[in-house]
Amino acid sequence: KNTLFLQILRRLHQVQFRRRAKECFIFLVIVIILYYFLYKNEERSTYILQEDQVYFSINQEIKYLINTSQCKIPKSNPYSEDIIDFINKEQYDKCSTKTLLSYINKTNDIVTLHFNRSAQKEYSYFSIGCCYSNITRINYEKLVDDQIRLTDCIPFEDSVELKYPYVSVKCSTFFSVVYSNVHAVTFSISKKPKKPSGKPKFSIMMLGIDSVSKSNIERTMPESFKWAESNMINLKGYNKIGDNTFPNLMAILTGYNVDQLSKFCNRTVKLNSCKIIWDKFKESQYITGYAEDDCNINTFHYDRPGFLEEPTDYYYRPYFLAAETLHTVLRKNMIYCAGPETSGERIQNAAKDFAVTFKDVPSFGLFWSNSYSHDNINMPGAMDKKMLQLLSSTEFFEAINNTILIFFSDHGFRFGGIRFTHTGWVEERLPFIYFRFPDLFKHSYPEQYNNFITNTNRLTSPYDIYNTLQNILNIGNDSYVPSWSQGCPSCHSLFAEIPENRTCKDAGISKHWCTCQGHTYIKPNHPKVIEVSKFVVNETNNILLTTKGGSLCAKYSLNKVMTSGMSEPYWNEDHKYVHFFLVMLETSPKASFEATVEASFEERNRSFKLLGDISRIDRYGPVTECITDNGYLRKYCYCRNKI
Repeated sequence: KNTLFLQILRRLHQVQFRRRAKECFIFLVIVIILYYFLYKNEERSTYILQEDQVYFSINQEIKYLINTSQCKIPKSNPYSEDIIDFINKEQYDKCSTKTLLSYINKTNDIVTLHFNRSAQKEYSYFSIGCCYSNITRINYEKLVDDQIRLTDCIPFEDSVELKYPYVSVKCSTFFSVVYSNVHAVTFSISKKPKKPSGKPKFSIMMLGIDSVSKSNIERTMPESFKWAESNMINLKGYNKIGDNTFPNLMAILTGYNVDQLSKFCNRTVKLNSCKIIWDKFKESQYITGYAEDDCNINTFHYDRPGFLEEPTDYYYRPYFLAAETLHTVLRKNMIYCAGPETSGERIQNAAKDFAVTFKDVPSFGLFWSNSYSHDNINMPGAMDKKMLQLLSSTEFFEAINNTILIFFSDHGFRFGGIRFTHTGWVEERLPFIYFRFPDLFKHSYPEQYNNFITNTNRLTSPYDIYNTLQNILNIGNDSYVPSWSQGCPSCHSLFAEIPENRTCKDAGISKHWCTCQGHTYIKPNHPKVIEVSKFVVNETNNILLTTKGGSLCAKYSLNKVMTSGMSEPYWNEDHKYVHFFLVMLETSPKASFEATVEASFEERNRSFKLLGDISRIDRYGPVTECITDNGYLRKYCYCRNKI
């Protein structure tokens, strides 16, 4: 400021003051006006924050995942002091101490089910006989994706050739059933190729684990993390775009944003018409597959109607429905064991079988695990060694020689006490994601590969992954016209260099989910924080008032603010000088919410605006049971009859 006025005085001295007094006067008035707008607004904003109200600022972090002119994403310490009380080690537990009594053998195109007689004495000293049933979908339209049918159980001696991909096995003595299991088999199929383009087609293998952040895979799955860091490419600036699995995974699979998903992938209509990218791969003569465990919370079935026709060539849902009819063992409220095998290993085995079966033909596979990660932040550790065994196995590694492998998650952990910490806030928005490219791709497309490497240090989002998948289809077929993301028209394929000055808005990420802009933590009882928090509670109540079925839910009032933060001031699109506030609050009746609010406290023009969704960050299952058919409303509800 002093420098500016010295320059003014020098200017006044240089002119002939008497002859040009009028000019100087006008110049001085302009400077004073500029001073007022440039500095007075800044001073007006600083009254909000007093020194004794500051906790700490994430802008003071030394290390960043990415550090660009418009985006500085802090690198969280996986063992930060504010989360250490929530962290512990989880070990792998076998689902059975006995050797499996049945197994599958594949020789060329012949698939055989075997009775493992060498393990018979582990089950009974009496004679054991086994039979098998084929597992199929039922034919009733409404229930087609939720129920299965078993054929009559056909006895077999030592082995039998299979013709169906999913089978149930039961083995009994004269007195009782001693063994039950199900098996999935990927049969080799081929598609009539279109006119060859003369260019290689690269397969896609997507291995997903629900609710695992960048820091949490490092913390809970250190061996898998180390392998991925050494053998794959980390998108360090990858930021989620929505609350839960559906918007984040569907942004990858459809390119749609939340509003478009409501329109084109309506929760009341079967999802076959939802233009999922595996349809494009199927049209391009790829073999397609999709598997997901813990059927009740599947991406396409939790508060969604699923599919009428099987969406992919290999659709493993009937297999997992059958597995979950066996004896299940819950760990941390998740279906850890489905019969004598873990659900997680069933997914891994299906992924490996799919990759090996189609190693010589183009394929697209999505294999998604919920059963050891969705409900507990530490449970991924139980499957670390098993995941490493899959990733590093020679058979799998050779099978994906012509495959682009994507190892990833949808978001970090979303519920519980850890979410009320600064580290939990950051982690929840930053899922892990790694890519591995075949050597042939690197040599054939060096420019695209080098651009991808550059983009590992740029801000990226799920929409970019969708565009990259579109680009891969075009790389293998010049006649294919990519259909770029409608949800984020400014987003990129990762094979094109992303601008260094990219913002969250450019990447389709709302301020509520954006980790680029730092904020200073302030005391939750600050009057401005209370005012913002009451606005959030009122907005939550408005959702209940305006949503069908909301009358079943109680009205909220503010109980307390648990955590709060404030950004540096900035000019918004309406040319107002504003801050955004992050608040995590508790209501009465007891529920916990998080929101980001843009706030202006100018005396004559006070305004508040939600930046994105209001997030529910407590475990709300039992208190929302009055809402049975609307997941959106359930997220905000506290049933009156539960008070």
